[in-house]
Amino acid sequence: MKNTVRYSFFVERNSNVTRLLILNEKKSQAEKFADYLGGMSGEFEGNPYDIVYAAGHLLQLNAPNEMVDPNLAAKYADWQNLDNFPWNPLDLNWSKQVIKSKQRYIDNIKSNLPGHDVIIIASDNDPSGEGDVLGWEIVDYLNWQNEVWRIRFKGDDSANYVIDSLHKPEKATVSEQDAQGILVKGKSRQRFDFLTGLEESRIATELAREQGYSNKGKALSIGRLQTYITCLVDEQNRARKSYVKKPFYEIRYKDANGNTFKRDYQDGDTWRFSDKNLVGQDLTNYSQDQIIIDSTTEKRTQPPKLVNLADLGKIFQKEYTTEQITDTYQKMYDDKIVSYPRTEDNAITIDDFNELLPYADKIAAVVGIDSKLLSHKDPRKKFIIKSEDHGANRPTKLVPQSLEKVEDKYGKCGRDIYERVVKSYLAMLAEDYVYTQVKAHIANHPDFTSTINVPKELNYKLIFNENDLNEEKQSENKATHFAQNASPEVYQGTNTPPTKPTLTFILNNLDKWNLGTGATKMQTISKLQAIGKENKKVIPQLKVVRGVFEVTGTGALIACLAKDTYLSSGKITKRLQDILNEIKADPTKQDMVYSVAEKTIEHDKAVMIENAPLLNQDAQVKELAGDLKAIERFSGVFTQTNETVNPPVTIFDGHTTTEVEQQEALEGKQITYSIEKFGKEEQHTAYLAEQTYKSKKTGKEITRVGWKVEFPEDTDHVKGIYKPLAKEIKFKKEYGQHAFSEEEITSLLAGEEISFEATDKQGKSFTATGKLIEQELKEGRRKIRFWGFRVNPKPVDTNVYVVITYKDGKEYHFKKTYRGHRWTPEEIKKIAAGKKQIVAFNGRKGTYRMEIKPNPNKKYNGRKYFGFDEKFAK
Repeated sequence: MKNTVRYSFFVERNSNVTRLLILNEKKSQAEKFADYLGGMSGEFEGNPYDIVYAAGHLLQLNAPNEMVDPNLAAKYADWQNLDNFPWNPLDLNWSKQVIKSKQRYIDNIKSNLPGHDVIIIASDNDPSGEGDVLGWEIVDYLNWQNEVWRIRFKGDDSANYVIDSLHKPEKATVSEQDAQGILVKGKSRQRFDFLTGLEESRIATELAREQGYSNKGKALSIGRLQTYITCLVDEQNRARKSYVKKPFYEIRYKDANGNTFKRDYQDGDTWRFSDKNLVGQDLTNYSQDQIIIDSTTEKRTQPPKLVNLADLGKIFQKEYTTEQITDTYQKMYDDKIVSYPRTEDNAITIDDFNELLPYADKIAAVVGIDSKLLSHKDPRKKFIIKSEDHGANRPTKLVPQSLEKVEDKYGKCGRDIYERVVKSYLAMLAEDYVYTQVKAHIANHPDFTSTINVPKELNYKLIFNENDLNEEKQSENKATHFAQNASPEVYQGTNTPPTKPTLTFILNNLDKWNLGTGATKMQTISKLQAIGKENKKVIPQLKVVRGVFEVTGTGALIACLAKDTYLSSGKITKRLQDILNEIKADPTKQDMVYSVAEKTIEHDKAVMIENAPLLNQDAQVKELAGDLKAIERFSGVFTQTNETVNPPVTIFDGHTTTEVEQQEALEGKQITYSIEKFGKEEQHTAYLAEQTYKSKKTGKEITRVGWKVEFPEDTDHVKGIYKPLAKEIKFKKEYGQHAFSEEEITSLLAGEEISFEATDKQGKSFTATGKLIEQELKEGRRKIRFWGFRVNPKPVDTNVYVVITYKDGKEYHFKKTYRGHRWTPEEIKKIAAGKKQIVAFNGRKGTYRMEIKPNPNKKYNGRKYFGFDEKFAK
């Protein structure tokens, strides 16, 4: 519930002095402010100030049953009764609680409140209102009753912007906050996502459980952006699986320069055939013909708009994960060499243009661009906007010495990001791309047309080519003119297969609906893959296989249930954005968002109820989500406690009980059965008994009736105290058909090496030298740790192999020669650092160059070794 502590401040107020408490969004931002103002505490133009900071959101909405009248708490805590959905938003008081891991930040802010007249919210100026919500929720939680100022500064938060914003704060009292459009917009978006996400997650989870899917005991996660992406990936892959290749044949003309003349196909046109024989007959109706030039026009193309984080994701999708790109960019922003990451702008103001222009030549030198190309110093209209939130992603006035320095600090990912952001910016200072467009047709068959674009002046394309953003790059026609005549030929094509759901495909679809900023898109995709520290406990909905996104078992459940829901469509976000902009303009309309949420949940609940039976009929769900099936249980009265119990049908040792065995167990009898373990048959005895467990969630002890198993005496293993660790272990008493003697067992338990004659699987004798090691065995998806004897690895022949300590701290070896090339000391140093490098090799047809990248996890016949990934260098 909402914190009720109130503060009274008895401050002798001098009309000329205002004591300021500046609240930043994060530590790095606070450090910048301290740098600009002269310290974490001090005076700003005669007004004492202190700087405090949060760590993103410090508070989160309470559980719904904690936000309602106690009489309604049971209803709002109930997941199983779908009649409870949708909730009535007016029942909720929207109170918040501190996120446990962030308690120290709120405590620090609280301890700094006394003695101040004004809290200045200096969080990021997000266009979504997120920064306003973040600051005001802290103000509300601490029941601050004095004045609150909101300052808005540009994304690169330079000293000039910060000081300028302090001169013109937006002043408000706590009671006036609901009149602030941007804040109400942010709260409304948060509440819409809370209502739709939490309610639909509960609905989906319950429906899945009714069909026998437990999702590892965790709730299915439904959300506006993430469900759209998951369903998009699933739908696209299903389309690819059902795609049937259908060849077609038609007549096309081609001239001696390789220019193709074709007709525009419309459904129903009779000149396209599925039968090759028919097109052969049609070919007799055409003959060599003259080419007629229709027009020759000089055309110009302006540079593309500046790239955002999502564009960087498209460019580097094969090199880096979404998390690497967003995290690296954030670090570079914190160090002020690039602008604010979470921007929705793709242009900048004239002031920003003029401010950065004097540094253009210096920036160009860092990335190896000839400054002579930067001759368009007058801003084009497409790059300039009258006002902005943060401005498009771009470099800043803090220019690094070199790309090598960037790489040293931020890695190869940082270098690549900086280079592309810079080149995107510099391209707008270059002249237009100029080309000549020539259009032509076939004289006696004017429907056959062709167009060629002949480059005249590359200009900005010498700096940044927007084709890098297009995954399906079309081969360029390099012809510079048409021949006089063209000849007919049979062309074979196929129906277009559905596009692979790569990162570029996903981002382009998000762009189509204008869903989220570049940073939000990338962060959501990371979450769906459970990539990143903040997503450790997330069950992934997506995985990437050779650059193509696929659904996991959890993703398959969600995609099947959410198919045709509003949340699986980009339309609902477009509708929400329109409403939020309305609310921003008129905050009194904030209840509109509740109506949209209610209609969304009503519609989606009905759709998911209809989809639920498909979970057990869908082949993909069965294949991918088979391990998410709920534990099958049986129920009955246990005679020893006279209570109804529901133990699992399958005992933890893998035995599936029969109905007869279940009844015997309920009567308190023991059951005996055979089970195969590690290739041997064992007799196990099991029975039901009361047992006490410790809950992982609450830490409390729970007593329930469950299976107990009595295992046969283990005659294959030895138990004893392993002296180096002073712990009891057990290990197999033989290795390689050699049974360990008492003396050898004593030595092994002491951590010592022993040697003996053993026999391998082929029946050959060898001398085994080794000791006990804790090892890991994979049994299906389970990992089993055990102790056992392990033979010492053969010593590495340093005459043949190089031994290195790799960047992960482990020791590896590889041959001194590779493809006939002997590694140089400098190349070995780069290999140990895990860096890519271009290496020249001598082949039969001369020298060729390859890009070599170290890979410590290469596999051959199931065995790992240190090898190299390679591809031909351009």
